Amino acid sequence: MSGQVTYFELPSGDIEATRRFWGSLFGWEFYEGNFPGYSMIKGSEPMGGAPHDDASRHPRVFFAVDDLGAAIARVRELGGTAEEPVVIPSGAYAHCADDQGVAFSLSQPARNGD
Repeated sequence: MSGQVTYFELPSGDIEATRRFWGSLFGWEFYEGNFPGYSMIKGSEPMGGAPHDDASRHPRVFFAVDDLGAAIARVRELGGTAEEPVVIPSGAYAHCADDQGVAFSLSQPARNGD
């Protein structure tokens, strides 16, 4: 598992306020994502997004893994929690928490031919 940070999300209860604040702070541009209720962030590194109507108060960090199923199993073995994977066009991800409740996500890119 590489563990490299590959993506982040800024949850938003008010997407216009989120766009205004983060756009002004870092010069990022927000645009509609691949599905309703989600904005992508242009200009950030790594790439990021903002789910609309999300009451969470903390950014989400996504870490790269080579095998999402194996990584989810390892999180659980270590005493953490992991939701079932969600498959999207660019790959799959799972929201997790460590054994102390710290939230994070794991992601695996789509493989060619999948």
